[in-house]
Amino acid sequence: MKTKLFLFSALVATMMFTLVSCKKDKANDPTKVYPKNVSIEYKCTVASGTPSGLSIIYSNESGGSSTLTNVVLPFSKKINRTVNANDDVTMGFTGVGPGGVKGEIYVDGKLVDSKTASSNSSSNSFTETVLYVWQ
Repeated sequence: MKTKLFLFSALVATMMFTLVSCKKDKANDPTKVYPKNVSIEYKCTVASGTPSGLSIIYSNESGGSSTLTNVVLPFSKKINRTVNANDDVTMGFTGVGPGGVKGEIYVDGKLVDSKTASSNSSSNSFTETVLYVWQ
């Protein structure tokens, strides 16, 4: 009986060791190493019509917010920033129709979020936010 208990315990221990040792180590994945320096680009372009009165608020180099008013399209802003896991960047935009605006965020040259907002009337505004969170 003791031999069976010993063999069973050894089998369970071996299985546990195998499962734990075979897991992929996140530290070996260079995209998951923080903090890291990244290039961020914000873009806004005309999606339709003739939007006007565009205001943009975006996450800046220090992680705070910068606000621009009466922005002329197309708009592009590049920044460099050091980020940690769960940090985010956002760009919100508001304008008046008739027409629409497409907002995009690029991280290290790769498109990570894109949204379009519009209004059919010069008396109605539109608002949208694009967002990216580091995992």
